[in-house]
Amino acid sequence: MKIAVPLFKERVSPHFGSSSKFLLLETSGVTVFQEAIQDVGGEGPAEIARCLVALGVQKLICGGIQNHHKDWLTRKGITVVDNQKGVAREVVHRLLKD
Repeated sequence: MKIAVPLFKERVSPHFGSSSKFLLLETSGVTVFQEAIQDVGGEGPAEIARCLVALGVQKLICGGIQNHHKDWLTRKGITVVDNQKGVAREVVHRLLKD
């Protein structure tokens, strides 16, 4: 599964669309086998969302997100796990275990 987490330094960005810098992870079950930090480009949440779809992201872990962006991503097949906060890698590992 390809997971994307918007970053504010090393933490989950408090609001989707405020950062184009993402932690991108490839996972299998609870194992992370590839990880990279990438600027996905785009200015604003709509463009960033389109970039995530183009990258083949299957799950977005984020802080706050506007409902229409969340709904659009969900219609494109991306699972959105919102209202998350903390150090991005720790949040991902916690959610993978659940």
